[in-house]
Amino acid sequence: MKKGLIRLSSNYLLRQSKLFSTNNRLVFRFCSAKQEKHEFKAETKKLLDIVAKSIYTDKDVFLRELLSNASDALEKQRFLATQKGEQVPSDLEIKIELDEQKRTITIEDSGIGMTKQEMIDNLGTIARSGSKQFLEQVGAQMNDKIIGQFGVGFYSSFIVGDTVEVVSKSDRSEKTYVWVSDGTGTFEISEAKDYFQGRGTKITIHLKPDQAIFSKKTEVLKTIQRYSNFINYPIVVNGERQNIVSAIWVRNKNEITPEDYNKFYEYISNSKLAYKYKLHYSTDAPLSIKALLYIPQTHMEKYGMQMEEFDISLYCKKILIKKNCRELLPHFLRFVKGVVDCEDLPLNISREGYQDTALIAKLKSVVAKRIIKEIESEALRDPANYLAWYQDFQNFIKEGVAMDDEHRNAMTKLLRFQTNKSEDFISLDDYISKLPQGINNIYYYLAPTRQQALTSPYMEPFANSEIPVILTMNHMDEVVFKQINEYSSKKFVNIESDQAEVDKVAQKSTEENEKKEETNVETTIPNDEITPFCLWLKNELNPIISQVQISKRLKTSPAIIVSAISSGMRQVMHAMGQSTDDLKNLTLEINVQNPIIVNLNKVRKSNRVIASLASKQILDGCLLSSGLLRDPKDVVERQHKILNVLLTSEINTPIVEEVGAYREEAVKQKDSKKDDLETEIIIDSDGNPQVVKKNKK
Repeated sequence: MKKGLIRLSSNYLLRQSKLFSTNNRLVFRFCSAKQEKHEFKAETKKLLDIVAKSIYTDKDVFLRELLSNASDALEKQRFLATQKGEQVPSDLEIKIELDEQKRTITIEDSGIGMTKQEMIDNLGTIARSGSKQFLEQVGAQMNDKIIGQFGVGFYSSFIVGDTVEVVSKSDRSEKTYVWVSDGTGTFEISEAKDYFQGRGTKITIHLKPDQAIFSKKTEVLKTIQRYSNFINYPIVVNGERQNIVSAIWVRNKNEITPEDYNKFYEYISNSKLAYKYKLHYSTDAPLSIKALLYIPQTHMEKYGMQMEEFDISLYCKKILIKKNCRELLPHFLRFVKGVVDCEDLPLNISREGYQDTALIAKLKSVVAKRIIKEIESEALRDPANYLAWYQDFQNFIKEGVAMDDEHRNAMTKLLRFQTNKSEDFISLDDYISKLPQGINNIYYYLAPTRQQALTSPYMEPFANSEIPVILTMNHMDEVVFKQINEYSSKKFVNIESDQAEVDKVAQKSTEENEKKEETNVETTIPNDEITPFCLWLKNELNPIISQVQISKRLKTSPAIIVSAISSGMRQVMHAMGQSTDDLKNLTLEINVQNPIIVNLNKVRKSNRVIASLASKQILDGCLLSSGLLRDPKDVVERQHKILNVLLTSEINTPIVEEVGAYREEAVKQKDSKKDDLETEIIIDSDGNPQVVKKNKK
């Protein structure tokens, strides 16, 4: 038996030394004599300990490394057979045998095998990659097949093993050799007999007592499924094949059946629910990418139970690099499931991460754009089917529009809204196509329901207009529109808060109406009374109202609240815990032709108590319409006072026309004898208005 020292590839070590922590105390010795050239040396035992125990995060990664090496050996054998024009061997597979009693795990492949010298060179030299040497010999045609590249994966077996035994037979040698090491810096190699009938490599790890779990089948199967389930060749554990799901993302999509896609989705999603859309594509520019991505038909966030977790895995040549890879997609696409395989990944030495964050950012951008493009294509191909999906996933779309600068324009095309003209959901492009010529705004309004939106005072300028208004019931849309700001050179305008732009629409509508009908002077407040009335109203409603102005937009409603901050934005700010001073310094727009406002102006001269109550009731209605009324207590108390006046009043003339039949009936039933009585409204000790009757003088 021949003994040898485990060496290291010094050139490689120098290139990779930046990956080792200085805490590992990697020591370089060199001679400092003048003009003398020497090679760097290292303490081999210490270096082997670093490679085996300090590079890898998880102990189970040793199995991934050995299975990857076995896959490379099989791939090399397949390639050589093809190059020689021979039939590809049918026995290409990986076998794993477990023995809990002996505390061993054995990984055997029927691949290319190694000669004695190759075992000395490849196993006895740290950081010398046999796969890399092979690629240099055969050229770039095998780049996408061979996994190994660093020459350190084999030594991860010493993470869990006391002793590692390697037996190998190559077709290029008549003899079989066995290599044995305990990881202390030396190895033994000798000729072996009765190990192989053919070629291949068998690695037996004698596990440390505290790592005996890796001789259990359940643990090994879990590790295979996590890292190596998509290796091309069969993995047989104790006589039973495990990797029955193939890496269909690397295959030509024309060869894959719908059933194959369904089974793979069930596998990665752990769900029997069907997916909505799928994206299977490959590209070589700007990066070499093979991806299979699924868009589900439902999600958990809509139930308010939990946030969707990233369920997309990053692979390199079918070997898992990172599961649930958050860096692979923008946050708003967290509902996407699937795999992305990128051969250009600059992996670190442990292959548990990557070195080039700029390249990962590029990969993230490329994949996200491709997903968005696919969703847009499906929306155009089958609008009804897309709309059904959109109803459930619109919050993800809107999150992308609001939060992601890079993809905002593309995501905006996926938005769908109703308008006051139709209950059909349309895109912004469709909305713009319906705008009259010369309109440069996209108008929208937020309300709790569609019916409330249509009957809102804010909609009055658009009631008889050809201009459509987007109706939305989600207060987050306010943020979405603010972030978009403009689309196709058209500005978003909230008809509730953008007074100047809405007044332009109202002015045009007013001019058209004036041509058709004349204003009745008796149904409006005289010009000389408008200013005094506005000042009185401002004083009554202070501090909530700081300004009263004549409305150009209102046609039938008595008044509305106007604020620079819309109700939708106020809701967003409240949800974020920000104070907005809702009930302070607001502007009240009044319709001087509305009967309520006209009568209020008259009543304020004769009965200030009733006028004050009425003005506050009008304000309550305006606050309610604008979504600013949060505490109904004062409103309810005021309504009770007004009802008390209405129900006990004996005034001959109905106070409000809307009292209708109830008031008319009361008038008819009056006793003519009561004409000798007069009524007066006074405020009692509790501050409530009371009606008292007195004899006429």
